[in-house]
Amino acid sequence: MRDWDSEFAGIAGQPPTHFYPGSTRRISRRPVRTQTDLRTTAQDVYEDPDRWDAKPQVKPFNGGYKEFFGIGAVAKALRRDSVTLRKWEAGGVIPKATYVISGKTANGNRRLYTREQIEVMVRIAGEEGLFDGDPRGIRITDTRFTERVKEAFEALRQKEAAA
Repeated sequence: MRDWDSEFAGIAGQPPTHFYPGSTRRISRRPVRTQTDLRTTAQDVYEDPDRWDAKPQVKPFNGGYKEFFGIGAVAKALRRDSVTLRKWEAGGVIPKATYVISGKTANGNRRLYTREQIEVMVRIAGEEGLFDGDPRGIRITDTRFTERVKEAFEALRQKEAAA
């Protein structure tokens, strides 16, 4: 059996280094990255990619810029699903999002929360014991979470209006 690659190499010389041997596929000029390299790069960009505040949406606001987070970030911060947060908002458990932008699709608008709003909700949830044990075992209606969050949102709104 003939080895066409070695015969061709003997006639034509070595193939150019920018193609794989015996192929028309180009060799990538980028260095090969391992999973470890990718992990360290992600850690360089974000302190911890699993944090709720790892990817803020920075938007122009009142002549400057402000960080906003979607409902997924709020859900991650409160250790719940996004669907749960949407139900809480519809049922009045948490206040409706203060900031809303039109969605990219016909499915609806995007709810945006500020860092301060999320941090207030997380603090109150911790104080009310919503992070203790199994989340299904704690009824949010048995706590003061709703009224405290509404008061805190109102205080943040007034603080922002005064500034």
